[in-house]
Amino acid sequence: MLSIKGTFQDGVVRLDEPVEAREGQPVIITFLDDSGETISDTAWADLAQLVKTNQVKTGIGDLAHQHDHYLYGTPKRED
Repeated sequence: MLSIKGTFQDGVVRLDEPVEAREGQPVIITFLDDSGETISDTAWADLAQLVKTNQVKTGIGDLAHQHDHYLYGTPKRED
């Protein structure tokens, strides 16, 4: 899959850079929200409180670094 930025002007998508593709190749175009809205400080505070409220003490100090080992049984990664 390839992601390319561009703009929509006069009913046509104009890409920011050339793309190599075969004629007739199907594409999916996703329009991004450019409203300029940002997440409020209150929303970030609410998220932080939600994370704090739902945290689980596993006692596994390297869980984030070695998650594949604990989830899928792969060998531990070297540091």
